[in-house]
Amino acid sequence: MVEKPPSVITPSKEYKELMEKLDEIEEIVDNTNAEIMQRLGKKIGRDIGIVYGLIIGYIITLLVGKLIPGIIMFMMHMR
Repeated sequence: MVEKPPSVITPSKEYKELMEKLDEIEEIVDNTNAEIMQRLGKKIGRDIGIVYGLIIGYIITLLVGKLIPGIIMFMMHMR
């Protein structure tokens, strides 16, 4: 025979107060998590921007390295 465990009866006023406190704590935790994720996003965005800048700088360096000698040679032949 299975007996039911005893049920706990809490006054509704105490229950409501407890739920309000838990809601406040949950809101604080959610805000803290959001701030942490926002900071992480900013760091990742900065790192991606640095990588893009390096890649674009490298491409420009390659293009300038190939174009400038050709332009100089063209100018020398025009004289």
